[in-house]
Amino acid sequence: MTPLTRTLALSILALAAFATGTAGATPRPSMPMDFGRVVMSDVADRDVTVDASTRWVNVTNGQTVRFTVGGQRFTFVFDAWPTTDSIPLSAIAPKGVTVPDVRVYIAPNPLYQD
Repeated sequence: MTPLTRTLALSILALAAFATGTAGATPRPSMPMDFGRVVMSDVADRDVTVDASTRWVNVTNGQTVRFTVGGQRFTFVFDAWPTTDSIPLSAIAPKGVTVPDVRVYIAPNPLYQD
């Protein structure tokens, strides 16, 4: 194996590892990334417990929310486009987290209001 081939192979492996992440839950690959992102953090602005009676959750754009669903937890930072005012919770739940039919309503961040 030539040094150039070895360098190219290592670069591809490094990029693949970086792109897939290495720890914890990841967003579903089909999830549009214009809602925000799942973060691996215990720090959150709010804690929300979702159960069978939960129909909706209100959040503010820019908020970091830790969701507990059926004993499973994930933390999500909302960073949605201004035209996005609601999404299904299932669109942001990491793979393997089963959520009931819950809608997340995203209020504009008052820090960025005209």
